[in-house]
Amino acid sequence: MRISVEDTRTGKLIKLDVKEQHIIEHIIDIVIKHMGIISAEQRSYTLVLHDAELPNSITIEDAIHKFGLKEEDKLALWARVIGGL
Repeated sequence: MRISVEDTRTGKLIKLDVKEQHIIEHIIDIVIKHMGIISAEQRSYTLVLHDAELPNSITIEDAIHKFGLKEEDKLALWARVIGGL
């Protein structure tokens, strides 16, 4: 299955071929490395599809059945600052 992921901070877009057994957290790691995002930025990342945040622990297959993920869908990579006041 082919999907696109956009970094909402920069607008960078990458296309990925993913398999149903891939876990969302692993896909986030691939995207972060590919886009050159520094992990020391102390941020937590999540993928969003149609305004629904995908849990990091689910598989692509789960996202297909529970969130309606389809071939060629574009997901957004959201970054959250860890910690705060």
